[in-house]
Amino acid sequence: MKKNIRILLLFPVVFLMACSTTTWIVESQEEVDRGDYKLLNSKLFLQKVGTITPELPVAQFRLKAANTFEYAQRVKTDRYIQKYRPRLGYVALGAAAAGLGGYTALEFSDPNKQGQQIALLGASTALMGISFLNMKPIGEPQPTGETRLLRKTGVFVDTDTLDATVNTQQLVSFTIRYADQILVEKSDVVITKSNLSINFLEELNPDIFPGQEDIAVDLDITFDDSLYSYKIPIKSIFDPFVVVNTTVTALRNQARLSSTNILTDLAQGSQLKLVEAQQDWVKVLYGISENWVSSSDVDIIWRPSQFSRELSVVAIPNVPFGSVDVERDIPGLSEDDRSKWGFIIANQGYSGSLPEKAYAHRDGQLIEKYLNDALGIVPTQTIKFQDISGSQTARNGFNRLVSRVNNREIDLVVYLNGYAEVDPKTDKVYFLGTSTDSAAARIDLNSILDGFANLPVRKLTIVADLDFITSSSRKNTLELLAATVTTQVQNSTVVFSSNTDQRSYIYAEPNGVQKRHSIFTYFFADAIKKRNTGWGNIKNYLDRNVSFTSRSIFNAAQDIRFFGSDSLSLID
Repeated sequence: MKKNIRILLLFPVVFLMACSTTTWIVESQEEVDRGDYKLLNSKLFLQKVGTITPELPVAQFRLKAANTFEYAQRVKTDRYIQKYRPRLGYVALGAAAAGLGGYTALEFSDPNKQGQQIALLGASTALMGISFLNMKPIGEPQPTGETRLLRKTGVFVDTDTLDATVNTQQLVSFTIRYADQILVEKSDVVITKSNLSINFLEELNPDIFPGQEDIAVDLDITFDDSLYSYKIPIKSIFDPFVVVNTTVTALRNQARLSSTNILTDLAQGSQLKLVEAQQDWVKVLYGISENWVSSSDVDIIWRPSQFSRELSVVAIPNVPFGSVDVERDIPGLSEDDRSKWGFIIANQGYSGSLPEKAYAHRDGQLIEKYLNDALGIVPTQTIKFQDISGSQTARNGFNRLVSRVNNREIDLVVYLNGYAEVDPKTDKVYFLGTSTDSAAARIDLNSILDGFANLPVRKLTIVADLDFITSSSRKNTLELLAATVTTQVQNSTVVFSSNTDQRSYIYAEPNGVQKRHSIFTYFFADAIKKRNTGWGNIKNYLDRNVSFTSRSIFNAAQDIRFFGSDSLSLID
C-alpha cells in the first residue's frame, strides 16, 4: 500500500517538469520543387554590359542563355518544436482531489473491500494525471529546419538567365545610324568567347558630327532573329574640343568683353578642350586653367579622348601697344593745326552670331596716334568711339562732331573699322554696330557719309576698314557709296579696305609674323610712317602690299577700292 502511495506522489514530480512536442505545419500549398523539373525552351540573347565612355568608347555585350523550366508545385510542411509547462492551478486542484481519494482508500481496512480500495487509488491517480495534461505553451514554436514536400498541387514555369556556353559559332549583324543616315553596316560578325565588342573609334569618323552636345547615334544589332536597339550619345564616345575659326581670338579669364581680361591671343587653328558652353562664351582648358573664348570665334568638334595629348595651340603673346614696329617711331609730318579734325569709330566687341573683330580697338588707337603725332590733328579735336551699338549711337556721335565744329570750315579725316554688310535687295551698304538686335545694329553708310559731306569741310578723307560679312553681286556698289562724298566735296578721298565680295584680313601669319592689326590699317599707317602723305603714293603703297600680303597668308584676294582725287595730301 505504501508503495502505491509513493508511486502516486511521484506523478507531481514528473509532471511539474517542462515537456516539449514536435509538430508539422503546412507553410505553402504551391511550393516550387526545384528538383522536379523539365526544360521547356532555351534561347540565346545578348546582354549589354559596362558603360561607354570617351576613355573606353566600346559597346560590350555578353552572350546569355534564357532557359525556361517547368517545375512541380507541392505542399510544403515545416517541423516545429513547442515547449509546455503544467498549469499550476489545475495541478493543485488535481493533487487535492487525488490526495482526498488516496486518503479515503487507505481508510478501507476490510480485506473484503480491497478491490474498492484499489479502484479508488487508481481513480485518484488518474485524476492527478489528468490535471497535468492541461498544459500551457512556453514561448513561440521553434523551427527545426526540417522540411517536407508532399503531394503535387500544380506546375510553375520560370526562366533562368545564365552565361551561355556554346559549341557552335555565333554571328551577329549591326548598323550604326545618325540622322537616318547609315554610317556603318556590318554582317557576320563573330561572337568571340561569348563576348561581342563594338569599338566606336574604329567604326566612326568624328568629323561628320556637328558641334552639338545633345546628338546621338543609333546602334541596331541583329542576333538570332532578335533586334537590339540602343541610342548612344556622342559625348559618351568622343570628347568635345574647339578650333579657332577666326584669324585670331582673345583668350580671357572672364566671360565678358574687356581689354583688361585678355590673357593671350590664339591664332586660327588653335585647338583646346571644351569644358562648358554658355551662349556667347565657351569655357576651354588652356594648360591646367579654365578660361574663355568667344563662341562665335570657334567651332566645336568631336575627337577621341586621347586627342587632348595632341592639341595644337598657337598662342600670340598679348604685347602692349607700342611693341609693333608700326606703333613706334612715328614721324611728325605736320604742325598742330586747329582746323583739322579726326573722327574714329572702332567696333570690336561684337557678340551673338558675329565674332569679335580682332584688333579693331588697337587699329583705332593706331590711327588716332598717327592723326595726332604725324598729321597734326590735336588730341582734343579727335573724336573717337569704340563699340557703338547701332544707328542711334552713331547719330549721337555725329551730332557731337557737328556741335563741336560749330559751322567752322575744317579738314576732316574719318576712320571706320568694323563689320559691314550689303543688303541683297537694295544693294545698300550698312556699317554694323555691336548690338545683338540686327535691325538696330545696321548703320546706313550712305546716310552717315552724306552727313559728313554736308559739314563745312574744305577737305574730306574717309578711310573705311570694313570687313564684309555679306557680298554684293554688283561691281559698282562701293563706287555709288563713295559718290555720296565725292560728288558733293571737291577735295575728297574715299578708300575702302576691300571690295564687297572680299574680307578684310588680320595681319597674322600662322606660326609667323604677328602685326596685331588688320592688313589694310597696318599698311596705311606704315605708308605714313614712310612719309607718304600724298594719296597717289599712299594708294600705290596699299595696292602693292595689301593684296600681296593677303594672298601670301590667306591665299585670298583683298583689293583696296579708291575713289576721289589722288592728288590730295593728308597734311596740306
